[in-house]
Amino acid sequence: MMAAGVFNADGTDHIDPLRRRVVASATWVASAMGLNATVLGQTLGTTTNGLNVDPDMLVLIDPKTKRRIKLRTRLPDGSGKAGLILYSPGLGSGISNGAAWCEAWRQAGFVVVTLAHPVTDDSLWTISPGKSFKTNVSDAIAGPQYGLRVADCRFVIDYCLEKAEFAPRLDAGRIGLAGHSFGALTAQSIAGQSGGAQSLRDARVRAVIALSPTAISAERAQALKSVDIPFFCVTGTHDHYVTFKKGGESVRLGVSLAQRELVYEHLPAGEKIQLKLNSADHMSFAGEAVDTQSFSRDVSVTSETNAQIWERVSMTTSLFWRFYLDGPQLSGIQTRQELEQQMRQLIGPSDELKFG
Repeated sequence: MMAAGVFNADGTDHIDPLRRRVVASATWVASAMGLNATVLGQTLGTTTNGLNVDPDMLVLIDPKTKRRIKLRTRLPDGSGKAGLILYSPGLGSGISNGAAWCEAWRQAGFVVVTLAHPVTDDSLWTISPGKSFKTNVSDAIAGPQYGLRVADCRFVIDYCLEKAEFAPRLDAGRIGLAGHSFGALTAQSIAGQSGGAQSLRDARVRAVIALSPTAISAERAQALKSVDIPFFCVTGTHDHYVTFKKGGESVRLGVSLAQRELVYEHLPAGEKIQLKLNSADHMSFAGEAVDTQSFSRDVSVTSETNAQIWERVSMTTSLFWRFYLDGPQLSGIQTRQELEQQMRQLIGPSDELKFG
């Protein structure tokens, strides 16, 4: 079990008494899906200095960028070697983001680590004196944050492989990365989407999943032709824009569904997949309970529809990881054709699945 605390570059680890429990919504999500949520709450009784502490939450400090990166780690059952999956949340979201599929991936046998990227995480909603919510959003979507989020992922992979208590369990040849929205852009960069003078590709990452992928234009989407690893795009029929709301201020961000589908269209043929879920909007892919006072919705949301969408995302993405990270011998899935057949059994008649 990984100890809760703040990990510094000098290797020291000390308890952070200011930590809050952050997995309550993850427990709710897993329960809504009918997944086994026991592991999410089994250790929440730990107490330090009279406060509840989540022993699976850690804060890392990157000595190069000085950024404090929160992590939420989920370890699979057993003690054998396991692949590693990093999850990069969307703008304004923290380590409870994506809990539905992160727990499913854990149950599929992977070590799953969710990052909370500074500036773009749930600290977005905390307004400092003299600042506004719109200023926070402007800072979060500024150019430097794109590269810094990639740097966060590189640093966390280094940590997981070299210094984490679970490092001996990891198979360095089986690393994947997924993300939603801003996290999808992070995944696109790490997968090898070209742009700028310096490539952000991390060759240790063998496959990626982009929930709500983004391309500004067909011309800009040409940069995806340099991607050379398996890539799974997940979107929905209402996956367009979202309005961020706080204290009377609002900011509308996002792109059209057609722009999101440009990613799949411009990826090289051979190892690409796209799933478009019927009646899913942008925040359907948050994978956690969504506060409608903070995020706009474009579809009618019920616990039943949420559970259906989350289950389809969780199960199809788990198959993707099993096939591309575990391989045919471990997964029992011998070919892409068999992978496609199994995925089609998990989705609805109005959902669209493409293999290219």
